[in-house]
Amino acid sequence: MCDYGRGLARKYAEKGRAEGLEKGLEKGIQQERNSNILGMLREKIPMETIARITKVSVEQIRELGKLNGML
Repeated sequence: MCDYGRGLARKYAEKGRAEGLEKGLEKGIQQERNSNILGMLREKIPMETIARITKVSVEQIRELGKLNGML
């Protein structure tokens, strides 16, 4: 492989790693948010309060609660 090809491959590999890291961080943030919402539902905090605190819609909170057998 020529130097140009190696440099191009390295560039795309680095870009792929950065994109993968970003997606992983986003997924981790979403999982933490969901965990917090479920914890608040367990504590019987009203969905409207959870929505205001987390900036997540009541509909999304309700769906998450249903998917996890809490509603």
